[in-house]
Amino acid sequence: MFFATKGALPCLLLAVSRLADLSRPPANAACECGYSLNKTSDAEHAVFTELIENDFLHTSAEALDMKKHGMQPQVYDVASKDARGPFGKNFALDNIVTNPLKSSGWEGDSQNGGDAGLELWVRSAPIDGHVSGSEIVTTRNDALLGSFRVGMKLSNSSGTCGAFFFFHNNSQEIDMEFLSHQFNQSQGAVNLVLQTPESVSHGYDASGTSGFEVEHLPFRPDGMFHEYRFDWTKERVTFYVDGEFLHEMTENVPTEGGSIFFNHWSNGDEKWSGGPPKQDTVMTISYLKAYFNSTDTERSQNAYRERCPTYDPAKVCAIPAQSSAPDVSKGKEGAKTYFFSHQKDMTPGQTTYVSAANGFAMPSLSLAVPLLVTLLSWSLSW
Repeated sequence: MFFATKGALPCLLLAVSRLADLSRPPANAACECGYSLNKTSDAEHAVFTELIENDFLHTSAEALDMKKHGMQPQVYDVASKDARGPFGKNFALDNIVTNPLKSSGWEGDSQNGGDAGLELWVRSAPIDGHVSGSEIVTTRNDALLGSFRVGMKLSNSSGTCGAFFFFHNNSQEIDMEFLSHQFNQSQGAVNLVLQTPESVSHGYDASGTSGFEVEHLPFRPDGMFHEYRFDWTKERVTFYVDGEFLHEMTENVPTEGGSIFFNHWSNGDEKWSGGPPKQDTVMTISYLKAYFNSTDTERSQNAYRERCPTYDPAKVCAIPAQSSAPDVSKGKEGAKTYFFSHQKDMTPGQTTYVSAANGFAMPSLSLAVPLLVTLLSWSLSW
């Protein structure tokens, strides 16, 4: 990937394969001109103008209040026929629970016991032919291209599907899906999926298309938190685990903007989720980090020009890589990861959801840009 400038705005010219990024946090730059995969001095790099960061280890909120943190719980039913399984699916508000650490540090007890983070539950007992699960989505639906990362620990009960995905519609979707029945004593797997017009024509079944790959993992995804990531550029989608390259897809790459979803569900389909699980079971998310371009003209053109009137590579912050499992078992600060929103003046013009880790729990806006732009960014984020 090569970067060029056109007027005052960055223009991405895609020409090569996979992207890497840095292992060290950026220094000095205030990020007015965006966030990059690789250094801007490297021949191969990409710059993204927008940021979403959620530190769920330090987020405390009722499910109904998650919009204050840029996330919207989903509540709806799907009949068994439409769910394509022996059971329907019920996505319920009370299956979404925040369980932060009691302290502002990166280890110790959680508020409710168990692993700290955002909990998405699946219930074992079907009600009226539906298995109750959980789904939550970013309030922003304007993500187009970018790098998307999540710290996550999967269900330890066979019979559920846990997923982290981008969604525009049923034919433009990027999935990392985990089927708990695929976990054995020492290994797991992740299903990498591009839902495309071809998969829609096959009854929403991507298997057998170029947009489907099962990658085996040298660990059980329910054993500890790992970072799962996909980088989406104009020509390819590249998948990573704990910073290590996993797979890339180059056909039917999505071309429209959308939202980032998490869900955890079961419908009894033996070919996919299996289940229902024998006991209530949870998928836990420790963070979401998204660096992307926006389909919103006000954000991508006007607001960006205000904070970066002339593109300057020195005002682009390289996105640090997470090169190990972000888990407390890795040491005293093993679960600590880098957030631009935890630093001073590194999120100009962005709406951020600052957590108890640095003293706040409400949405905030950087004041490193003119007040007019700040107010504009606020209005566009809700």
